[in-house]
Amino acid sequence: MMRKWKSIVISSMSAVVLASCSTTTFLPTDNKEEAVQKEVDLTPKKHIPKGFFPVDLDIVAIGDSLTEGVGDESKKGGYVPYLTKYLSKQNEVQNVRTENLGKRGNRTDQLLARLNQPGVAAEVSRADIVFLTIGGNDVMKVVRDYFYNISIKTFESQQSKYEKRLNDVFSRIRKLNPNAHIYLIGFYNPFFKSLSDVKEINVVINEWNAASEKIASQYDNVSYVKIDDIFYDSDVNLLGKDEFHPNKKGYKLMAERISKSMEEEDPLVGDQKKETVEEVTSDEKEKNTKESGNE
Repeated sequence: MMRKWKSIVISSMSAVVLASCSTTTFLPTDNKEEAVQKEVDLTPKKHIPKGFFPVDLDIVAIGDSLTEGVGDESKKGGYVPYLTKYLSKQNEVQNVRTENLGKRGNRTDQLLARLNQPGVAAEVSRADIVFLTIGGNDVMKVVRDYFYNISIKTFESQQSKYEKRLNDVFSRIRKLNPNAHIYLIGFYNPFFKSLSDVKEINVVINEWNAASEKIASQYDNVSYVKIDDIFYDSDVNLLGKDEFHPNKKGYKLMAERISKSMEEEDPLVGDQKKETVEEVTSDEKEKNTKESGNE
């Protein structure tokens, strides 16, 4: 989406520059023998009306079971359909094409291998927005591998390896697609109900999420979206029958959190979009007032 908007902005700026130049017009007099030179100043508009250049968006959602939508009783694909619907409603968007490449059980090393597959690489390379969920299964692998001898130090030693792999994932995506906006969606402690007494797991999840956010911040056009508090702070059951993955309500709340992040990142979405509309309306009111005074 960002590269399409860049081309739009460049074209629009060129038009504004041309329009803002002073031009000289020659008006014939009644006897058609003399010309009166009149200088006309063209005032450029401050804002391009929202939706003036509607674009087509290619969306790719990739990662683990949170992207695949495991646990969603509607079987529609978790958070992804909600975001597709949200984007489709934006006036500046004409069509949305969505590809869900989520795969249950994916870890960072497995996702990196998939990004080297021609089909997956082709989808990512033409995306305008990439939604990414990864990391939860990396934590679960540590739990399984060191179940009888697990400690905070075990997770700390494995965290640095996870950070390197996540960096490799971002590097690969950026090599395939330098311009797409990437939303890295955090993960939560899936045992927050069944193992609520084991506080150490929450500590580990928080630290690994913090590491994910730090890595995301090192790349341009990448946003980290926190979601763990959605599940911890809710009085409503947001987990599916397996008590591990989100249910439909959980995925919907995830989508709402992600769309809020998008509103903050995109200057033509959300509150900033509202401000633009208000400014245009103010300009129009001022113009109408002046025209009324001249009558």
